[in-house]
Amino acid sequence: MISSIFLSVIPASPGAAGRNLDKSPPVSPDMAPPSAPTRADVVVIGGGCMGASTAFHLARKGLDVILVERRHLASGATGHSGAIVRQHYETRIGIRLARESLRFFQRFEAETGHPCDFRQTGFLSGARPRDARAFDVLLALLHSEGVRVERLSPREAMDVEPQLVSSDLAAVVHDPDAGYADPIATAVGFGTAARDHGATILENSTVKGFATRRGRVTGVRLRSARTIASDRVVLTVGNWTPRLARTVGVRLPIRFVRGEVAILRRPSSFGAPPKIHFDFYGNTYSRPEGDKDVLVGYMDTPVHRTSTEPELRDDSVPTSTVHDLRRRLAARFPAMARAQPRGGWAGLYDVTPDAYPILDAVGPEGLYVAVGFSGHGFKLAPAVGRLLAEFVSAGRRPEALAPLRASRFREHALIQPEAPFPARRGSRLP
Repeated sequence: MISSIFLSVIPASPGAAGRNLDKSPPVSPDMAPPSAPTRADVVVIGGGCMGASTAFHLARKGLDVILVERRHLASGATGHSGAIVRQHYETRIGIRLARESLRFFQRFEAETGHPCDFRQTGFLSGARPRDARAFDVLLALLHSEGVRVERLSPREAMDVEPQLVSSDLAAVVHDPDAGYADPIATAVGFGTAARDHGATILENSTVKGFATRRGRVTGVRLRSARTIASDRVVLTVGNWTPRLARTVGVRLPIRFVRGEVAILRRPSSFGAPPKIHFDFYGNTYSRPEGDKDVLVGYMDTPVHRTSTEPELRDDSVPTSTVHDLRRRLAARFPAMARAQPRGGWAGLYDVTPDAYPILDAVGPEGLYVAVGFSGHGFKLAPAVGRLLAEFVSAGRRPEALAPLRASRFREHALIQPEAPFPARRGSRLP
């Protein structure tokens, strides 16, 4: 439990974590040069990984694209992402999006011409005896979708990860293809590649609302009173998407969750960097952060800690939280009990009632939204960006996106786990 008063906090430590969490001084909005274009085939609002991916895929299709970002690329939720790239989902739609995205991350530089620093580490997660049957159902689902996973005994798991305590587990899943990437490099890579294909990137430009006529979008209005004309707009501003959508009468069932991570320096006795690890029973996920550190965060956040307020007022992490995360991690990796805190940060995530995103055309004709990724947006960005580009350019929703329509919440058609493991306690974040 987080203390209500942060008497002691650990600030983000970009030097330790290799992460620049947008500590640059504030800038004045609407700094677009006078020569910037005022018309586009498509305007993408939001310069995180999702918006940059969408802009790239649209531009690669030959459309004239303007991406508008109120600060700079990756300055929002993307910069606070754990950036894990994995394939383990409880539904076919999640697995398929994740598989396509993983393949893109593996060839990111070949596709975009720019690096994302993807590191293939492998992934481990175990099941206790009471969950063994559900565990096997999940593995069967993953295998049926072509995911390369293997079922390990506790002893075999220790051969793969010598520091892992697995004595209480019945089995461990190992996915050798999972890994992580640099979230800032990824967003910048997508954005730069979009520009290489002719897109315009307008940073330090704040969208105030939309121009509409006869039930159709005709452009976006900047805070400077400037308007960019376009009959297609894609809204990918994460936590701020519901607020902008409401300006045209669209209400989205979104709440916000504060996720917190700590960066810990591995003791020298630990050995090689660990694999990505999910501990459902200790409520932690972890992965290497560079060559010397480990990133660890909570997998689930209690419902009572969600909010309707989209703004992250403090991205620091209490010392008590860092110590709690270290304690939980040490239950699986005892050597980490001696790990030294190196920093941490908090990030705010937009979540839906079923923890799957809304990818749909909503409100006035020509307006599209991508929101509610529930902490999964980074790892799904390559596939979602491609599908959104297909949706917007063709004007027809791809079949793969049908389950993620906005109307599913009033239709009582929420996405349900096909192989639930283990019982979910809250909103999974990593």
